[in-house]
Amino acid sequence: SIVGNLNPYALDYPVCTTDSAARRGRAQRTWLLNQMLAKVAPLDRKRMGVTALEEYQPCEDDYASTYLNLASVKAAIHVKDDVKWESCSYKVSYDVTDSTEVSTAPIYNYLVDGGYDLNILVYSGDDDSVCGTIGTQSWIWGLGYEVAGKSWQTYTVDQQVAGYLTQWKDTQLGFL
Repeated sequence: SIVGNLNPYALDYPVCTTDSAARRGRAQRTWLLNQMLAKVAPLDRKRMGVTALEEYQPCEDDYASTYLNLASVKAAIHVKDDVKWESCSYKVSYDVTDSTEVSTAPIYNYLVDGGYDLNILVYSGDDDSVCGTIGTQSWIWGLGYEVAGKSWQTYTVDQQVAGYLTQWKDTQLGFL
């Protein structure tokens, strides 16, 4: 296939080309953990098992799947013994009676309008071909809310542009 050796969740990361559980999903988890823990001392991050971006190896073991496949963990979270965890599995089936593609947009309307006092931030990155930002923009603008202030306001972290934020009037809904 044309995109055979691209990580669809992180197009700018190297991929694992061996047939292993680490093949899918590892790059974005490594990047995300490093971003979330950016202010934690490097030694402490290492103790937590977080791989530094410069040390990233795309075919390293998938520690989460290894952990979730331990019999004791399966028992603790009430998972059947014959279930085998793996990253980005496509084995989950949903029972949808009228279509295999049902919009979740009405659920957001329900949560925003239902008086639950929820802060909702929808994040959509620009290098993810699976959940592309253009699709997210389409449904979120279709919810019917009025933009508060200006669309696409610059969002910064430590004086660096980290994205563009839009918020909607009379809601606690934002898109980054």
